Amino acid sequence: MPTNAQKRLYIQNPEPITEPVQTSTIVIIHPGSLNLRIGRASDPLPVTIPQCVARKRISRTKNSTSLILRPECVHSEAKQQFKAGLKQAEDTVSTRPTSTGEYRQTSSYKQLYNFNHGVKGQRTEVICQQTWTKTENQPAIIVGQEALYVKPTDNYDLHWPMRRGRLNIHPGPGGTVTAVLADIETIWATAIQKHLDIPLKDLKMYKAILLIPDVFNHKHTKLLANLLLERLGFGSAILHQESVCASFGSGVSSACVVDIGDQKTSVCCVEDGISHRNTRVTMDYGGSDITRCFHNVIQRSGINLRELDLQNTVDCLLLQEMKENHCSLDQDDWGVKEHSILIKKPEQHIVKYPIKLGDEGIITSMSFFIPDLLTLHGDLAHVQKRSEGDPEDPHDEFYLKTTTRETKLAKKKDNSDNKDANESNIGQFDDSTFQPQMDDDSNDNTESLQVTDNQKGGRGMEMEEEQEAESADSEVQLMGIDQAILHSIDKCDNDETKKKMYSCIVVVGGGMMMEGAQQWLQYRVWVGMPPQYRLMLETMDVLTRPKDLDPRMVCWKGAAILACLDTTQEMWITQREWKQFSVRMLRERAPFMW
Repeated sequence: MPTNAQKRLYIQNPEPITEPVQTSTIVIIHPGSLNLRIGRASDPLPVTIPQCVARKRISRTKNSTSLILRPECVHSEAKQQFKAGLKQAEDTVSTRPTSTGEYRQTSSYKQLYNFNHGVKGQRTEVICQQTWTKTENQPAIIVGQEALYVKPTDNYDLHWPMRRGRLNIHPGPGGTVTAVLADIETIWATAIQKHLDIPLKDLKMYKAILLIPDVFNHKHTKLLANLLLERLGFGSAILHQESVCASFGSGVSSACVVDIGDQKTSVCCVEDGISHRNTRVTMDYGGSDITRCFHNVIQRSGINLRELDLQNTVDCLLLQEMKENHCSLDQDDWGVKEHSILIKKPEQHIVKYPIKLGDEGIITSMSFFIPDLLTLHGDLAHVQKRSEGDPEDPHDEFYLKTTTRETKLAKKKDNSDNKDANESNIGQFDDSTFQPQMDDDSNDNTESLQVTDNQKGGRGMEMEEEQEAESADSEVQLMGIDQAILHSIDKCDNDETKKKMYSCIVVVGGGMMMEGAQQWLQYRVWVGMPPQYRLMLETMDVLTRPKDLDPRMVCWKGAAILACLDTTQEMWITQREWKQFSVRMLRERAPFMW
């Protein structure tokens, strides 16, 4: 009786699930580098809290992590790179006409410098209402918004467990994998208890959907799945990609999804709920880099905000607010105007700077298309890489690749043997007197020759595949958002798919929420796309506020919609299955190619 042949590796549901989906028991978790968005699938919008934790300092070494400054900006060519970016941005802005057909009159930063350089901060009588977090009771851990406003002089270190969309593993204090996961567990557990009012002991009756980046790290993803199902104790979970959730939240089936966050920008083509692997590209810059660029641009115009320290988190958030107020991509808004910049620090008098600004806002915003303005240097663009392998997953990519290669070599050997046999038969038929003799130790031994050929062939195929993978990684460099869209769409398989992607571009995330972004992005992509597609397109939609939603909430909202679909019910990984099969369940159930 063939029992083993019909045995299935994974636990299967005896019959399809017919019960209605209980959305109030499904928790959607969208972790970002700056903010965590979390809520029940039945909620209209998620709760948003800063994804950081302040821990009481144990060592004397202070952990200082700036939200804006980064080591990739410190290099010998930074000044030249910034100047070249400024020149390119000014030329680009001045050569594009406004909506009335006129051309912008560029403002002189030298004249602005003469006015702004002499401006000093004016101390007002108004005191900032924001207060410092009280730490008299010496709590060991402070999470979220309260952690941001812990006094720098207090004995606490601020930790950001995620940077650039990945786990923030670094050589400093709290930078080990264990410490980073402990910080994430603390933040998520606090948010679940405090904002969702769910006791941790009841999580076994709840389900979780975790949104992961389009270009994901296999090991980090496994660790986060383990955090949900074993350490927090959810009854079951699904991991889904941000781009696919963004397409569902936007109400479109196929689109080129552009996700601009605080510290990373991702571009990916999604078709019918599938993220095309070859089209994924992620670049390590986002809204915080635009904030740093704004600071550099206004300094060129003589504005020196002496009260701001870019190593201080509160000051970085204040500068980010200034960027949001003064930066736009509105081509019709030009000319020198007077503004007031307010320096608001907790429990201190507000300081006012009366200044003049010209093109600084639009020049800063052009760094989305001209990354030289960000003065970044290094390998900061990524595509989806192969899994490095996992001991708990014996049938991984390496196993499949090896077995595929062995099959190819076996076929090649069989074809070679058949060919030799045919030639031998022909030789015997034509010249029966010729019979070559071979010794066992002869160098002409056919078996040794075949083994050598197979070894060479196997190594050759392996080297070719490795070279192809390396070339696929090396060809992607840091580029503007418009160039990243063109690159991503160009990686689609056929013209019909490319046409779909050009016709619908969805922009989500909070990094590009500024006036005129839609028109500029549409213009840049239209100018850069191959001419034949302009004739093929009937319409070209660039959606920066899909369904009038806040673009920062679109991915989370899409995951909430996915939670209600019947097809989603087959993807849940239960806690029991994860404990038994671990990462193999992601290969079996994940809605994307693992």
